[in-house]
Amino acid sequence: MAGWDQYVTNLTSQGITHAGIFGADGSRWAASPNFPTIDNLKDELPKAFSTQPNGIVVNGEKYIFIRNQDNFVILRKGADGMVIMKLNQAYIISIGINQKPEMLVGATNKIGEYLKNCGY
Repeated sequence: MAGWDQYVTNLTSQGITHAGIFGADGSRWAASPNFPTIDNLKDELPKAFSTQPNGIVVNGEKYIFIRNQDNFVILRKGADGMVIMKLNQAYIISIGINQKPEMLVGATNKIGEYLKNCGY
């Protein structure tokens, strides 16, 4: 989908290592270069927002669920963080290498709220 790349570029320009926007069906709308593989993305995204999330496997390594905060899920693997924001029709995934997940929330929320207000 043309135009989605600008939002990913905005996120990575704010220091986020990897960013992607994915449809509710798991389809990739846009992602930064070398965005890591998330096993069973289509199934894992909704499960991350369930009442009993278990974590998400990225490039074969598990990110552990830390907390669900409004429309965010915050995960961590060692020094690396991940934030998943649920929109109306999509998800934004931000991954920070050597970044606490809380550092990813601000930038992800800004883009996410804008897209939600546009109906996505």
